Amino acid sequence: MISTKVFLLEKDIATFLLDKLEQKNITIERASEISRFVIKNLPDNLTDEQIDKILPSFDDKFIELTSLVHIHLLEYEEKNRQKLISEAEKLIHQKKINEASNLMKDYFNKKL
Repeated sequence: MISTKVFLLEKDIATFLLDKLEQKNITIERASEISRFVIKNLPDNLTDEQIDKILPSFDDKFIELTSLVHIHLLEYEEKNRQKLISEAEKLIHQKKINEASNLMKDYFNKKL
């Protein structure tokens, strides 16, 4: 079964390529090359975590996908940020201030 994230990403890329083709901002050959790459690298059985790991490589190979990759990576970062906030709040309510502080420090160190 195809994951929702794979489906949405493939849909966004297809829409993007169709728009670029209609505007004549990309050749049919280039759009086809990108499509083949996406299909090959996004099998239906990927987990969300696997997608998040391989997605940054998409715009390394195809600069045309930079804006889409950026949008999806921002969504991923926001999801992780919300998860961190929730975990830190839980620790604070449990009076585990040091653990909450360390969790937040680790998060910010990874961002740097």
